[in-house]
Amino acid sequence: MSSTNMASNVRISDGSFDFSGGIDSAVRTRVQSEANPNGLPRNFLSFINNGTVRGGSITPRTGFLKLCGVHDSSRIYQGGWLYEQNFGNPYLMLLIGGRVIQVRVDTDNSVHDVSAGLQNPPLVPQAFMTQGNQFLVIQAGDIFGNPNPTLPLFWDGATLRRSLGIISPNNVPGGVMPFNELPAAGPMVYYQSRIWYAQGRRYTAGDIVDGPSGTLAYQEDDSILKVTENPLAFGGDGFRVPNNAGNITALFYTANLDTTLGQGLLYCGTRKQIYGLDVPISRTAWIAATGANQPRQTIQQITNGPVNDRCIAKANGDAFYQSLEPGIRSLQISTRFFQQWGNVQLSTPEERVLAFSNRALMSFATGIEFDNRLLQAVLPVQTPVGVAFQAIVPLDFFNLSDFRRRAMGLQPAWEGMYEGIDVLQLFEGDFGGLQRAFAVVHSRVDDSIEVWELTDFSQRDTDDHRITMQFETPAWTWAIEKREFDLKKLDGGEIWIDSIAGTVELTVEYRVDADPCWQPWLRTQLCAARNVCEATAVASPACYPAVTFCEGSKFPITLPEPQQGKCDSAQNRPTTRGYQFQVRVTVKGWMSVVGMLIHAIPVEKGPFEGLSC
Repeated sequence: MSSTNMASNVRISDGSFDFSGGIDSAVRTRVQSEANPNGLPRNFLSFINNGTVRGGSITPRTGFLKLCGVHDSSRIYQGGWLYEQNFGNPYLMLLIGGRVIQVRVDTDNSVHDVSAGLQNPPLVPQAFMTQGNQFLVIQAGDIFGNPNPTLPLFWDGATLRRSLGIISPNNVPGGVMPFNELPAAGPMVYYQSRIWYAQGRRYTAGDIVDGPSGTLAYQEDDSILKVTENPLAFGGDGFRVPNNAGNITALFYTANLDTTLGQGLLYCGTRKQIYGLDVPISRTAWIAATGANQPRQTIQQITNGPVNDRCIAKANGDAFYQSLEPGIRSLQISTRFFQQWGNVQLSTPEERVLAFSNRALMSFATGIEFDNRLLQAVLPVQTPVGVAFQAIVPLDFFNLSDFRRRAMGLQPAWEGMYEGIDVLQLFEGDFGGLQRAFAVVHSRVDDSIEVWELTDFSQRDTDDHRITMQFETPAWTWAIEKREFDLKKLDGGEIWIDSIAGTVELTVEYRVDADPCWQPWLRTQLCAARNVCEATAVASPACYPAVTFCEGSKFPITLPEPQQGKCDSAQNRPTTRGYQFQVRVTVKGWMSVVGMLIHAIPVEKGPFEGLSC
């Protein structure tokens, strides 16, 4: 019998002190080795919920804080925009049941109905918005199958008014007044100094800023609300994608290092494909773009375009979006200087989550870039106030932000999912140099509409609720000890932790080989007082002033030998004997897991053991 198959009383250990790779739920949980090259890399986790691996350790996500209630459950949420003021920080503008609601996240989180008698249809499920200069354009979203769709609303930061629409080809400068204005449409974007808008399979744009159709009151900035320059536009026509491509779902742009002088590429996404239009830059070239002189339109992505414009998030030079596979993709620009993603599906490691997405509801998907992460809302469900998403899938770009990590070949890390709120739409913006993120949320308590902030600092959710994080390690095989094919008895373990803040409840489970069931291993409670109030009696005078303490440390925590005599659910054999063992850890509270080791003792196995005639 070879020495590797002999019984031994010497403990052997396996584990990891680096989890910076993130998660990969699309591969089998067995750790990668020479004999199993397609297994889970040693610095990866099988899955993580409400946690992050930024920096290599495992830590709970930062908190979600409720800012205010916006509306009860009597009206549906239709869409929103984080409005950028000319002076001052941004605030939210929401369309709820046809009414325009202002939420002052820049000041006191107060809520104001600014509709002033102007109301859009209350039951249209999805509206469209974009901002050009100081003007927010709000489309009702009722253009499909409606012979008289609702004209858009214009918000200038103080007043709301209704567009006049396309009156006549003659209502242009030098002709009849008032001038034509933006018509009813779907997705929009402000690009190359004009507002582009889509109507089914057609798209076009209004006037360029500072044009003769503008007024002195706005220093001609409001020319972007007019449609007087391009004959295709005020003639009710425009550029068109092929019929088999489907309706336009998004208009957007990215950074482009290959832009030829005089042109810029506008992307036009449909459910099936993405097209690129060489936008004429100058006013003269724009006016000359007629049916006989159309700009060049080319296919940029052959399959799987964006489900809508809300889910497009720009990060690291690319535009990330959700597609109906379901999956998360990015549109790669032609230049390879950034060494960016290709135009392929990127989200296979998140298969465990995305496989359950309801494709019928994905047209309401939403996504942003915040705290150097891509955040895409997933798992949509229908609620009384609209389609809400039960989880957020994060892709952490931290590994790309460090030359040393990039030299090591580390890639952006998928981090499982965040949960705790039902997201209707995500927003992010710049507040005096500070990036902040918000979510309009469906309340699980009373079905109302609320606004929450996604923080990058809080260790707890709103009302001081502890965050519950759970992660699953690879199934360790002791391959580093050359014991991958040896039978082993699980004999204990260690969890190395630090950064404890407040009370933490720790639960550890394990499972052997292919057993689908988890077995209990350890349940304990840790505590490191966060401030004087937690360290003393509530009535003690020492609680004032409430001095904040440093985070506590305790490492390692010893995992005892698991309870003997338990049998697995599949083969009625001891759960402490096997070839591989996987660990699941649940943490309620704030702490960081910096490493984990599990110990085993090799067990002798007879040559015919386990066989039957």
